Formats: sequence, structure tokens, C-alpha cells
Amino acid sequence: MANSSNITELDTFEPFATPDQFCETLVRIETLGPCRRLVFAVRDNSSGRPTLAIVAKLVLSTEAMADIGQMLLTQCAGPDRLVSFARPQITN
Repeated sequence: MANSSNITELDTFEPFATPDQFCETLVRIETLGPCRRLVFAVRDNSSGRPTLAIVAKLVLSTEAMADIGQMLLTQCAGPDRLVSFARPQITN
């Protein structure tokens, strides 16, 4: 895979409608051979007790993970780009 600066220069297209998936937290990262599975969830209180509902799983090569990390650092770096890591309050 090309480095992160080249990724954004490639032509991209969406061959079918890919739905957005809202996630509140990264629950875990699992190792699948040379790849990693990122498991994301949202809080769910419908059972009467706080739980996490898994809503998305992404499988990425470790090289892609490094590219994503670099892209995040680039996007979130600098004093003009303050990032809040506070979890939003959600009421059911």
C-alpha cells in the first residue's frame, strides 16, 4: 500500500451505497494473521443495564493501520485542531 500522502491522491469511487455507521468506542483490536480487526460499538441501555452493542467490524492490513495512524496524526495535529475525546451523553 502506498504511504498516506499518496492514498488521498488516488481516484476513488463508491460502486454501491455504503452506509455510514455511527460508533462511540473502539472495543478491541483482534489479530487475524497479518491483519487486524477493529471492533466498534455504541452504548445500549435497552436491557436495563449498560452494555455495548457492536455495530461495525473493520479488517485492515497492519500496513493500512499504520497509514491510518499517520493520517489521524496529520488531521489532529496543531494548536488550531483541538480534539475532544470526551464521550457524548446519550439518553434513551
